[in-house]
Amino acid sequence: MIIAPPKRPRSTEDSLLPLINIVFLLLIFFMLAGVLTQKPPFELRTPSTADINGAAQLQHKVLDVGVDGHLAFAGQPIKRDELGKALADWPQDKSLQIRAAADIKAGQLSSLFAALRRAGISQVDLLTRHKQS
Repeated sequence: MIIAPPKRPRSTEDSLLPLINIVFLLLIFFMLAGVLTQKPPFELRTPSTADINGAAQLQHKVLDVGVDGHLAFAGQPIKRDELGKALADWPQDKSLQIRAAADIKAGQLSSLFAALRRAGISQVDLLTRHKQS
């Protein structure tokens, strides 16, 4: 008579190891593949605000404006005359986010807004830094 060996009870540790491995690999993949923030290619200190009513979600394509007039779109430096070409495929129903230096003059921004209007951008969001209380 052949007697089957007793079945080994399956521990929960055996079924958790593959799950832990997959979660760890996904974590590494998203850390390497994801873009969390995009730094402008020049020094930029944004103005601060004390009150935020529904903060805007930061998009991947932000127009950075330096105090000396330097521009960067999506992390790449561009010239002001190339602005229309860089924003040619921008959707009409989406506002463009602008991250400007805190020390920039209003005249510089108004000339930038005129150039954006000529490029077909009708709505912009000016990004600020939340002031810590």
